[in-house]
Parts: sequence; structure tokens; C-alpha cells
Amino acid sequence: MNFLVNVLLASWDLLVDSSVYILFGLIIAGLLRVFLNPGSVAKHLGRGRVVSVLKSALLGIPLPL
Repeated sequence: MNFLVNVLLASWDLLVDSSVYILFGLIIAGLLRVFLNPGSVAKHLGRGRVVSVLKSALLGIPLPL
């Protein structure tokens, strides 16, 4: 029982520590949704296999920073 409580407490601490980053990501995603046209995003990232994967990888590299 003590192990389960420790796991739940550690999970809660992790959620609290990462909540700022989760909220920041949601706000940025909302702003991108408002200001970027989904058609233009699909045009750039929806065609082909190799080029669209390379573009999305290059755009996604700075995200963890």
C-alpha cells in the first residue's frame, strides 16, 4: 500500500512540475491554430513522403528547447 501511495505522490509531483510547460504548449498550439491557415500547413507538410518528413523534422527540432 505504501508503494502505491509513493507512486501516486510522485506522479502528482511530476504533473505539477510539468503543468507550466503543458499550459505553455497548449497556448502556443492555440495561437498557431488561430494564426496559421490549416490549408497552407497541409500544403507544405501533406505532400510527398520525404520532403514533408524533412520539413516537419526541421520545424520540430527547436520545440524541446
